[in-house]
Amino acid sequence: MKRKQQLRLLLALSVAWLIGTVWFFGAGSGAVAMNVVDEDGQPVAGAVIYNGDTELAATDASGSVEVSWSRRTSEYTVEAPGYTGRTIEIVELPEDTVTVRIETRRLRGVVRDGDGRPVPGVYVSSGYGRAVTGLDGRFLVQLAEPGPVEVFRPAWEAADYEWDGSPGETTVVIEPRVVRAVHIAGDIPADPQRWNYQMQLAGTTELNGAMLDLKDEDGLIFYDSQVGIAREAGSVLADWDLAEVVGRLDEAGLYVIGRIVTFQDPRAARAFPEIAVFDSTTGGPYQKAGQYFLDPSNSEARAYALELAVEACQAGVDEIQFDYIRFPDGFPDYVVFDAGTGVEMRASQDARVATIESFMLAAREALHPLGCAVAADIFGFITTAQDDGGIGQKWSVVTDALDVVSPMVYPALYGRDWYGYERPFDNPGSIVDNALADGLERLDSGAVIRPWLQDWAYTDEQVRAQIDSAEKYGLGWMLWNPFSNVSEGALDPAP
Repeated sequence: MKRKQQLRLLLALSVAWLIGTVWFFGAGSGAVAMNVVDEDGQPVAGAVIYNGDTELAATDASGSVEVSWSRRTSEYTVEAPGYTGRTIEIVELPEDTVTVRIETRRLRGVVRDGDGRPVPGVYVSSGYGRAVTGLDGRFLVQLAEPGPVEVFRPAWEAADYEWDGSPGETTVVIEPRVVRAVHIAGDIPADPQRWNYQMQLAGTTELNGAMLDLKDEDGLIFYDSQVGIAREAGSVLADWDLAEVVGRLDEAGLYVIGRIVTFQDPRAARAFPEIAVFDSTTGGPYQKAGQYFLDPSNSEARAYALELAVEACQAGVDEIQFDYIRFPDGFPDYVVFDAGTGVEMRASQDARVATIESFMLAAREALHPLGCAVAADIFGFITTAQDDGGIGQKWSVVTDALDVVSPMVYPALYGRDWYGYERPFDNPGSIVDNALADGLERLDSGAVIRPWLQDWAYTDEQVRAQIDSAEKYGLGWMLWNPFSNVSEGALDPAP
């Protein structure tokens, strides 16, 4: 009897074990539907589900995925680029979709210059995330990844650092790029003797940049531009290959600035009077002292300059300097712009300033993705003036909108008693010093100030006095001579 009881008990245990085994390996397995979302409930596509080191599946565009489940594989890790990973355990096969929330990884920080001032407009990249610093220099990068962080603003020295993924705010210090350059007229690259001299000058002196004419005051374009208006207006000389010239300058270690004379353009104005400032008394394009202006408020005129700029950036130019981005000075009441009559535009500083500002912002939008800095030259007196000088160039606005601002602080253009000097021309160093001091005192943006200095009608010593005034403030500079006759004796030897 006792023997039979033992056999019955053994049989019962065997059946229980068999049922448990079937339940564990059969009824205890299946598929789990998951929906991966971020902290705001938005779907996360491409999130990968792991069991241990085994990759099971990835979410689709709606954040949904289905993975196998059993009691042996009940722990899942969910990971996605730019998000903090999460591990969950599912102990029973659920009937409904399991929602898994993962948190966006965020990188915070502030960018300052060497003097501790915040730098706005800086691009910060980490992993899949990118952000731009605000007026206070702060940034918040969503979808950041531990590892290298790139910090870049055109016309500034790039910086990078390693981020370990920890919270908190990182302070990054960057410095403006200090460029010392001379004007290289557009016909020079096609003249071996003059071109070789410019290259030799750059190799033996303190120069570290080249300001190269792409389009000049006559509307001429010196390289083989493919921009439609340029070719239709007969403006393209095609004297040299832009990519080849830029390559030579790059090999010499020079920062390449391409100068585009923008709205003053006699060729395009005569060829396409519908995009020029209109003279209602003649029925043709407005001209004054041989200058013809394209209309700064005309969309085609603006697009022409921007297309040339994009073309140059794609060829490797580091910075585009727009010259003559302004209204014609002293324009009369009888001219007509797309934005209004001469009377209306003369009466409205806001309209003039807004027109020029919108062009500069459009240039930034077009050129920054190409890695190009956006620059412009302005009249020197704008560093001191509280208004726009009647031409749309207002100091506070241009310094907010541009990466580089180049005031033409030529002593020859300052009239009697400027800065207390009866003859400003005779005091070149002091005039430049005063003009830059005024501008820098009123600077509250991340713009780099790089003045144009006068390199005509002066001795080497007088040119050097201007350079020393710019250097006093830690600024770069550019020497202007229309024919590129550089005062070589004013330049220090290469460091």
